[in-house]
Amino acid sequence: MKSNYPESFDSIGIWAKTNNLKPSEARVRFAQGSILSAIANSRSLKSILVFKGGNALDFVWQPNRSTEDLDFSSEDSSLDEAQLEKKLTDTLTATGRKLGISFRINSIKRQPPGPGKTYILYAVKIGYALPDDQQNRDRIERQEPSKAIVLLEISLNECICESTLIDFGAGTSLKVSTREDIVAEKLRALLQQALRNRTRQQDLLDIAVLIHTGAELDRKRISEYLLLKAKARNVPVSKQAFQSPEIRDRARSDYDALESSTRRLFIPFEESWELLMGLVARLDIPDQSTITASQ
Repeated sequence: MKSNYPESFDSIGIWAKTNNLKPSEARVRFAQGSILSAIANSRSLKSILVFKGGNALDFVWQPNRSTEDLDFSSEDSSLDEAQLEKKLTDTLTATGRKLGISFRINSIKRQPPGPGKTYILYAVKIGYALPDDQQNRDRIERQEPSKAIVLLEISLNECICESTLIDFGAGTSLKVSTREDIVAEKLRALLQQALRNRTRQQDLLDIAVLIHTGAELDRKRISEYLLLKAKARNVPVSKQAFQSPEIRDRARSDYDALESSTRRLFIPFEESWELLMGLVARLDIPDQSTITASQ
């Protein structure tokens, strides 16, 4: 896993060339990897947080396309902002000292605000400064927000069906969603596009790349997890639902723009859609939906 990000500040340049990235992108990757390392080194955080989403694919399962934020789900639904800030600050300070990075929690916002919400998201802006970034190091020293930021999103009460421990070196590990869990989540997100008025073109590409590269995917587990995740959000699931023109059109929106963010493989939309529909056809899900959509 460590080869998927620079292990030290001095290795950023070589890592960028090896992975066909701009040095500026490799610097962000170093910061992201350092934050993951910090969480893996925190006994309290690594016991409750599960790394998921596009960057979990990119860092662990399928190095190809990085996203701006690091997505996690918390297995502890009682986690609050104060606890989260303290745990993150403690481990980021220790990790930053080893790697020469200055860290500061710029902000933590609970979304949506207020009590009585089932699905909660903590949007965390982690400010950082690399050793040669004196301006942001000075800002952090003055207890001001750094302008260099990594976004961390931590969800509460989300349905994580399967995770596994991934070795992070030096006796540390991180819980990471399995490929089957991530694919099921992305399938649900595609079905949920119209309900949430969003486009999820990146999910189509990620699934297509997994299939195209021959990743071993357990369709039985994907089917089971998709049904569980969709039920939790009251999203209708069926093979017919994936054939909806609106689902296809939304996934098509700005799809071609993803090519600039891929490092190894970009699959044109039509081919990606065929790969997706081929997977859906082999899933153990209803031919027609049995529940009614709800916002």
